[in-house]
Order: sequence, then C-alpha cells, then structure tokens
Amino acid sequence: MNLFTATKTRSSKLIKTIRLILLIAAVISIHTNAQTNKGTIKGKVVDAASGEAIIGANVFLSGTTLGAASDIEGNYAIENVPAGNYEMIVSYISYAKTKISNVIVKGGEIVIRNVALRSEAIAVDEVVVTSKADESYEAALLNKQKNSISISDGISAEQIKRSPDATSSDALKRITGISVVDNKFIFVRGTSERYSNALLNNSPLSSAEPDKKSFAFDLIPSNLLANTVIDKSYTPDKPGDFAGGLVNLNTIDFPDKLKFNITINGSFSNNTSLEDFKTYNGGKLDFLGIDDGSRSLPSSIPSDLSKGNYSSEEILQFAQTLPNNWSTRTKKAPLNGGFMISLGDGVTLLGPRFGFVAAISYKNNFNRTNLERNEYESSGETRFSYGGRQYKYSTLWGGLLNLSYKLGNNHKLSFKNTYSHTSDDEVSELRGAQFTDSGTEQIQSAFRFTSREVYLGQLSGEHYFGSLLQTEWRLYNSISKRNEPDYRRVIYSRDLGSDNQFAALLGPQVNLKNGGRFYSNLDETTTGFAADFKIPLKAVNLKLGGLYEDKNREFSSRLIGTIINAPGNGYTDFKLLYLPLDQIFSPDNYRRNGFSIQEYLNGTNNYNAGQTISAFYFMAEYSLDFLGKELKLVGGTRLENSRQTVNSRDLSDREDIFIELTNNDLLPSLNLIYKLNENANLRLSANQTVNRPELRELAPFAYFDFYTQTSIRGNSDLKRAVIKNYDLRYESYFGIGEMISASLFYKDMKDAIEQVVVTGSALGSERTFRNSDKAEVYGLELEGRFGLGRITGMLSNFFLNGNYTRVKSSVTVKGTETTIARNGRPLQGQSPYTINIGLSYNSDDNGATVSLLYNRIGERIIEVATAYQEDIIEEPRDVIDFVINKSLTESLSLKFSAKDILGKDQIFKQGDKRARLNGRESAISISISYKL
Repeated sequence: MNLFTATKTRSSKLIKTIRLILLIAAVISIHTNAQTNKGTIKGKVVDAASGEAIIGANVFLSGTTLGAASDIEGNYAIENVPAGNYEMIVSYISYAKTKISNVIVKGGEIVIRNVALRSEAIAVDEVVVTSKADESYEAALLNKQKNSISISDGISAEQIKRSPDATSSDALKRITGISVVDNKFIFVRGTSERYSNALLNNSPLSSAEPDKKSFAFDLIPSNLLANTVIDKSYTPDKPGDFAGGLVNLNTIDFPDKLKFNITINGSFSNNTSLEDFKTYNGGKLDFLGIDDGSRSLPSSIPSDLSKGNYSSEEILQFAQTLPNNWSTRTKKAPLNGGFMISLGDGVTLLGPRFGFVAAISYKNNFNRTNLERNEYESSGETRFSYGGRQYKYSTLWGGLLNLSYKLGNNHKLSFKNTYSHTSDDEVSELRGAQFTDSGTEQIQSAFRFTSREVYLGQLSGEHYFGSLLQTEWRLYNSISKRNEPDYRRVIYSRDLGSDNQFAALLGPQVNLKNGGRFYSNLDETTTGFAADFKIPLKAVNLKLGGLYEDKNREFSSRLIGTIINAPGNGYTDFKLLYLPLDQIFSPDNYRRNGFSIQEYLNGTNNYNAGQTISAFYFMAEYSLDFLGKELKLVGGTRLENSRQTVNSRDLSDREDIFIELTNNDLLPSLNLIYKLNENANLRLSANQTVNRPELRELAPFAYFDFYTQTSIRGNSDLKRAVIKNYDLRYESYFGIGEMISASLFYKDMKDAIEQVVVTGSALGSERTFRNSDKAEVYGLELEGRFGLGRITGMLSNFFLNGNYTRVKSSVTVKGTETTIARNGRPLQGQSPYTINIGLSYNSDDNGATVSLLYNRIGERIIEVATAYQEDIIEEPRDVIDFVINKSLTESLSLKFSAKDILGKDQIFKQGDKRARLNGRESAISISISYKL
C-alpha cells in the first residue's frame, strides 16, 4: 500500500467516524429537546418538631398521577414533570396533610421543595417550606439545634472556613462553654477533659494518650468535618460516661452530584520561618511523621536484658550497637504547607442509589518556641529553674472514605472510614540551675519523636418497616496507636558559680534524665455494636436500644541507659564524661573502663487493660398542649454494666498485679421542651451520669514528662464518680443564622476524679489521680448571633456572633485526705470565664468574607497542689485571628489568615512565682482552592 492509498483510507475512516458522531449527537439533541419541557421536583420531608426525616411520606401533584414516596433519609424526587404550575400535597399517618401551592416547574430544571410536617395533635393550617438541610452550613446546623431533644451547641464547616482553624481542637474553642488545653484537650463548662467523651459519626474514638482520659482533638483535621455538635444534656440513648459534654464529630457526606475540591496552603510563622532551626538525622519518612525504623531499639539487644544473666562483655557488645544519634544540625526552617483533596458523587446503579466521598489532607509545621521551667519546695525555695528553646517539626495528615448504598426507599447501608496521623519531632535544650544540696548549673538536652494515629471504621444500617418501626444499627472498630521510639535525654553539669568544664551526669545506675533512652508503644482497640429502635405511636414515640462495647489497651515500655562501667579494679576513664554530646555516646566508649548500659527493672513498665460495657436503654417522647403551647416530655433510663481490668507486675517484677473495677449504674434522664412560639424554646433537663477512671489512671505505671519535669502515676484505688446534672435554657431563633440563648447549669459530683501533685520525690514532683469527696460546678452561658442590618441598612453585610460562659466550682476534700491543698478550691482545669467574639463581613456581590475573631479564657488550675504549696495556675491569654475569603471565579477562591496576631506567651504561675512558660508565635497563611 502506497502513501496516497493509506492516506485516502484513513480519510475515509475519519469521515465515517465524524458522520457517526454527528448522528449520535442528533439523536441526543432530539431526546434532549423532548425533555426540555419537563423538569424534576426534589426535596426532603422532615418532622417539624424534631427535624428528623420522615420515611414513606406520600408526595404527589394534585390533578395528576405523578408522585413519589420519601426514602429512608426523607428525600423524594418526582421526575419527568411537564412544565407548569402545580399544587403539591404531602401526607403521612399521624401528621396533618400539607399543601404547597405555586410549585412552578420549568423545562430542564430541578425545583427544590423541602417540607416540614406537623403532628395532627398540634398542627395548624399552614405550609412550611425549608431550605435544603446541608448541615455543613450554619443555618442548617442551628435548625437541627433548635429541634434537638437535648441541649446542644455546635460549629459548622461554613463557620470553620471563616477561621484559621486547622484541627478540630482549634474549631472547638469557638463553641459556647468550650476551652482548649495543650491545643488538643477540651474543657466543657469548666470540667476537665476527662469529663467529656468523643464520638466520630456517632461511634466512640479510642485514646492515643498514655496519661489522659481524653481524646486528643488535634488528631482530626478540621477540613474533613461537616460539623461538630456538643450535647450538653444527657439522654438515655447516649453513653452514660458523660458530664461535661458529648462531642460528636461528623465527617463530610457524599453529595447529590459530582463535587471535586483541591486546596493548597502555605504559611509563615514570625519566630520560626526562614530562621535557624535545630534538628537531627532521622528517617526517610519523617516528612510524613512516620518512623522508618531508624529510631528502633537494635534487634541485637535482647528483650530480657535486665534479667537474662548476660556477661559484662556481652552487654558491652549490645551497647556498641546503639546508634550515636545525639548530635544536632542547624538549618533554615522552610515555610509551612499543606493540601486537601476531596471527591464525591451520588449515582444510581440499577435502581438503588450509591454515594461516596473520599478525601485526603496533609499539613506540616515548623515551630521554634521559648521554654521556661521552674519548681519550688514547700518552703517556697526554688528547687530548679531552667530556660531554653524547643524546636518541633509536626505533621498532621489523614483521609476518609465514606460509602452509602440505598436499597429502595426504605433501607440504607453505610460504610464509613476515617484515618488520621499526627507526629511531633522535637529537639529541646534547657539551661539553668538545680538548687538542691550545694547546687549545680546544668545543660539539659532531649530528642523526642512521637507519632499518634487513629482509625475508625463503621458499618451501619437504617431500615424502615412500614409506619410502625424504624431501626438503626452500627458496628464499629476504633484503633489508636502511639509510638515513642528512642526518647533520649542527657544532662551536663558543673558546680553552681564555677567556670569548670561541664561533665555528663552519668552514674552507676540507669536514669531517664541522664543518658537514658526510652521506648514506648500504646495500642488501644475499641469494638462495639449498637442498635436503636424507634416505634412511632399516635400519642407517644418510643425508643429503645442497646450497646455492647469491648476496649483493650496494651502498653509496653523500656528504659535503657548509659552507665559508668567500673570493672573489678575500680578504674574508670572519667575523661569520657567531658566529651561533647556528639562524641560521648560513640560505640568506642562502651568498654571495660568506659561506659556500659543497663535496663531499668520495673514490672509496671508494661501493662494490658480492658473495659467492657453493656447497656440497655428505654425512652419515650410525648407532646401535649400546655397553656395553649406545645410541651414535649422526653424521659427514660439507661442501665450500664461496666467492668475494667488492669494486668501488670509489681515494681520488682516478681509478682502479678490484677486490678478490677465493676459497676452497675442506672442512669435516669428527663428533658422538657416548652415551645414558646415557632422559633423559641424553654428547656429543662435533669439526669444522672457517671465518670469512670481511664484504664491508664488505674495502672500503677509512672510515665515521665520532660517538659513538666514530673512523672505521672496511676492509682488502683480510684472509684468512678457519680454526677447529677441540671440544666435550664432559653433559646430563640430568628432570621437565617440568627439566634440568642441563655443557659444555667449545675453539676453535683460525688468522688470526682482529679490529678494532684505529690512532692518529695528525689527526681522532682510526681502526679497521680485521686477521688475528692465531692465537687460542685455551676454557671451561666450566653450566646448570640445577629445580622447588624437590624440596626441600620448600612451594616446589612455585617454579622456579629459571640458567647460568654461564667463558671464556678468548689471541691470538698475527704477528711482523711491531707495531700489535696484545701476545701472550696475550684475544680482542676476550670476557667471562671470564656469569651468568644466574631465580627464578619459577607458580600455576595464581590464574593468576599472577612472575619475578625477573639478568644479569651480566665485563669485556671492546671495542677492541684498538695501539702502547703500553691496550685499551678495558667494565666489568661488573648487570642485574635483575622481571615479573608475571596471568590476569584465560580471555581477558584483565595483565603488569607493571620492566626494569633498578638502572639502572647502561655504563662503558668505558682503563687506569685512563674512555674512555666511556653512561647507562642503568630502565623500568616494563604491558601487557594479550586472546586467543581
């Protein structure tokens, strides 16, 4: 075949292909034109009182045969509706029929009509049309809050977008009555982190903290959330371990149509970016916060080093395999950065509807912080005083994959998966003096890498069986891990006031502070199954259900340290102690007249623990007419059986330790909602809940914290606390996204659990956990969200929101207790007040949103002192953030954030003396987003 023939053949095929394409296009065009005179009516049918979806409601167009039934989510769709003006009728058993006039359908368009049906007992002849209930928007979340059977507050993705908040802990501090400690633990209504529980999509999250009964909320990126709701009053369908609040993080759900979003972020920190930054040679995956094994204990070191009867020569051979990774290097800190990508869609597959959303998020942060650490004797004299700097590289990344499958209108299956990983890689240097005995000047160095991860998988179902029964179930598995490989510390010292050369403080016994290497792993798994059954009757709605949950925790640690190796003749080369940090732990220095290694023998370094909870609840919801207005009563009780166990060894590792705590608790609850008018409620709540010790708090294991210079030890004698909660709240909702509320609350705690300080240890103070006899917490919450256009039309684009919480608490100490400081002191972690104020400007004309945010908490007790000492108090700190969001095109947007503009240091005081200081810095970030 010649070139001309080949070209002619290809041209002929091309012409045929073009003709085929034109023919297909013509057919599609004819079909499309035939459909342009028809449209679709879609929407959602909900209960006007509760906001919950109504399944199986009949929706039809008057005078036609067109109609549909609402599915398991309350959604309906009437397709192929000829263009025109219709009257739509919505009906369901026990609800008043609702008519909606002037439903105008245009060819090729989708008309949204959401409907709220009223119970026949309280119905009035009116039509209610609501906006689409996407709870990532503020107005939809407020509507859910208004119709909730419990007292709740929350924050939506829309609000988070108007802030510089990168993690869920950052976002939570904007909610009424919430304060955040250590940038990750939340205090609700003055109660510490231990009195709040964390859920993700209604399933519990495991803790990755070795010494806290709390979930660390810095683990969840805020851009993966649709909203976060905090329930502040208890109902029997919630976990009974409840006092401060129940935090439910809800991840983004799949959309009705294809959505794609990508965001890229870069930020500059004023004290760190482009400045000198100390680090060390780690692993190849450090940029992800994953240790690739570079920090692992060498496999040559046996697991029974402390009691394996190894010869001194064998131990020296083991020691020589330890890496000499004590040196630092200095580089310029780069800018911080991150990204987020999400994709979601909803499609129809052979009848049933399938939806999915997938997302991945990543951010890193370089931080250079000033530190100050001081501790005092009970006499008031200074025990030690250090100052220095911490260099920390942090990562936070995670992802989710949520799948949903609707089987007809009455059944829905969901499979939700969320994973998050965070890490901190730190180099710390402190210099100061130890004033005990004759006094020494010291230089302390520490290298610490920690990674934490959490995964939650949930398989759930929603099923509707006619008008008599609706059931929901969920099977969940939550896994958390914490890895701390090769935490290294060393102290160089010389006599106070001397100009002698510094020498390493190594001795004949292992010590974490002096040449120690600490390795620890924490694994916690929570598996459970829960089911809820709703039985709607004409006069009352019944709900009952149960739960079984099994939690297992395993903690293991090893402390291996360098010691002076004195052979039989007693000669040791003490010149080695004067070597610099990058040379002193060289493998060559582990020899007969040099150094050796030793493992700290402590049976409590390892423990495993478990907790099982089985629960059953029953509750009823009843509405009646009271003085011409609706009064809703929601009451019931929950029975919980809990069993907690801890298995460990004694300090000498000779005997087994077994601890068991078993309780049966009956937890009643009553909520009254008096509907003053369409948009205002008066709420009253009374209930009883419990607060159980965390497994860690029962374990007799001491964990040393370098930054507080103290160890934290469990207490096997702890009891669970019993709490009686009372709430009164008035709330009024007016306009889109506008509301005011005022709440009073009171909590009576028996055997409240707190962390206290015990002095007198040779290595410094030790923290432990104790039951106080009684504690009381009471306070006031105020919240308001207003459009300033109510004042003058010139301010129609301005919006003001704020909340204020005032809390008081009092602790009563048992008569036999002499270590807690005093009666009547505030509860640990309780701030007397919290303030949040936000002023925003929103313009639809130019697509711009500008927000100015302010946050302040009052002084609070961080650590309860003992004997004759003062409590350690965190001083108030003002935080101001500024954010601009600007839409450049329909798909492209820009965000500018200035975080913590004032950059005030975090200061802790003990009496009139400074105990600690953590430096803070301001950051400026810019992100650009593209969406489809």
